[in-house]
Amino acid sequence: MTANRYDELIDIIDQHLYTNIPTTDDFQKKIYESMKYSLSTGGKRIRPILALVSYSIFNEGTNDFSEILPFAVAIEYIHTYSLIHDDLPAMDNDDIRRGKPTNHKVYNEAIAILAGDGLLNLSGEVISKELESITDPIKLKRAIKSFRYIFSSSGIQGMVGGQTIDIDLSVEDMSLEEVETMYRLKTGSLIKAPLAVGAIIGGATPEELISIEGYAEQLGLQYQIKDDILDFDEDIKSDVATLSKLVSKEELEKLLVKTYNRAINYLDEIDRNTDELKSIAKDLLNRSK
Repeated sequence: MTANRYDELIDIIDQHLYTNIPTTDDFQKKIYESMKYSLSTGGKRIRPILALVSYSIFNEGTNDFSEILPFAVAIEYIHTYSLIHDDLPAMDNDDIRRGKPTNHKVYNEAIAILAGDGLLNLSGEVISKELESITDPIKLKRAIKSFRYIFSSSGIQGMVGGQTIDIDLSVEDMSLEEVETMYRLKTGSLIKAPLAVGAIIGGATPEELISIEGYAEQLGLQYQIKDDILDFDEDIKSDVATLSKLVSKEELEKLLVKTYNRAINYLDEIDRNTDELKSIAKDLLNRSK
């Protein structure tokens, strides 16, 4: 994906990301500020971008994203809430995220918890509002399916389930299967959701959706493996449960290439222009941070 295209999609997303949070000076204004703070700390918007790109593939390269934007924005709200809660002392206990103090360090733990809760609820509100406006029965069915897909992906069979595995994971006793399952759920679920939802809202066939899901699963695994490679020297000295504790850096690099190739093979099954998704996979493969 070119830098101009990336910036274009970021602008579209950011124009809609903050409009659902009040700017009024009322008694609960601190929660608005806290939510906006974490939304604006330098996220790359990878997940909503994936939703927009996926949607565009099944709409002949359209730049009219009005139909998919509520779902893309909702996914970013969910992702941001998960980061706020991940950083809390009871979870990862991090003081810095993306070079800035974490939410609970700027406000406090109680406000951070409520900000995460607020973003999760807001995601449902935004999609529900969109559902109310849809009159076409086919489009309404796609939207309801997407609504369920997003919340299943972020729930106990998805992101929350992966976080649970992470909390309970013992570095001494963990297996390759257990770590890969954690990656697939904790990280991969919210990468798979926007790609699948973009395809569903865009009108993909069942066969195309299966291929997009296959690509998404490999992309999510690729994303986490690349993190493990970049953080390898630091991770092997820590008590963090990653693949680095189980395989060598060379093996991780081989696995990274394998997941990349699998992702591209899934896209080759789709008889449409999937160049942007191929470019995203290549960018993740080569990223340096």
